[in-house]
Amino acid sequence: MELKNIAILGPRGNVGSGVITELLKKSNNFSITAISRPSSTYEAPPNSDVTTKSVDYASFDSLRDAFAGQDAIVNCITGGATQYEPSKLIIDAAIAAGVPFYFANEFVGNIKTEQFIRLPESRAGAKARIRTYLEELGQQGKLQWTALNGGPFFDMWLMKGPAGFDVVNRQARIYGTGEHPLYWTPLSTIARTVANMLANPAPFVNHPVYICPFKGLTQNKLLETLETVLGAKFETTAVDVALMNKNAKIAMERGDFVRAMRGFTFSNQFYEGDSGNDLSALLENEAVGVEIISIEDGVREAIERWGKDTPVVEGMYRINPEDILEE
Repeated sequence: MELKNIAILGPRGNVGSGVITELLKKSNNFSITAISRPSSTYEAPPNSDVTTKSVDYASFDSLRDAFAGQDAIVNCITGGATQYEPSKLIIDAAIAAGVPFYFANEFVGNIKTEQFIRLPESRAGAKARIRTYLEELGQQGKLQWTALNGGPFFDMWLMKGPAGFDVVNRQARIYGTGEHPLYWTPLSTIARTVANMLANPAPFVNHPVYICPFKGLTQNKLLETLETVLGAKFETTAVDVALMNKNAKIAMERGDFVRAMRGFTFSNQFYEGDSGNDLSALLENEAVGVEIISIEDGVREAIERWGKDTPVVEGMYRINPEDILEE
């Protein structure tokens, strides 16, 4: 199978723009179309031959017409468009347009685990249900598909707060023991891997791919590495991640999905008793050209990308177990 004409949905986002950058490095192989909403401010990279199109994502006809002539749709849309009906509409329009290959917008980890499936779709999207739909289409011979999952984006989590580190103020929130294995992947590695898979899609037809370029990644190892790279000690705070997990379950039972999601966001990564984040038995690094990199190199790259003075997003950083059930 050869894919020449590639349409990127959500080209202005972190994943979409990264994928376009990597595809342009293989410009002799691909003709790229960036498809965005009419309200989008997206502009193609300077001096590139990327074609731009606007589409009404709520319109089957608009999507179908925009997809005509494409060999692959790469869905990098986030937010509300990850809900079931908007996602299904995109897939059905691709089929109607005769697009043979669809790259799902998963990217987040193992979406078939109990821990992911229990997340409220209103907050986490319907990626698990869409996977089931894609599996059905693949079995019926109606559409070939693939997906890529590397856990949370390493650099964004490290620098924006969810990893538990405030680099600017040299503070760390250590969840539980800090020793739970983490399977995270830098955004640049995700984008490069998508391009590699599009260049050689046949081995990955109708199944998802899992990657992680780090070995031995834990919160404690990240803390040690940050202190080495920055030459400074961090003030640490211990967080009861088991209680966070417990309170998230209570919030879920109460129907408070916003607070439940806050708790699960952390416990699904850091709590040994109920995380579901272990990708070790699923990794296909070599098959898609992912090389192991050192944690120190990953930290240095993240700091270079975001800057030492990048502030954390407090709503993604300073979440305490008791906050989840606070009235």
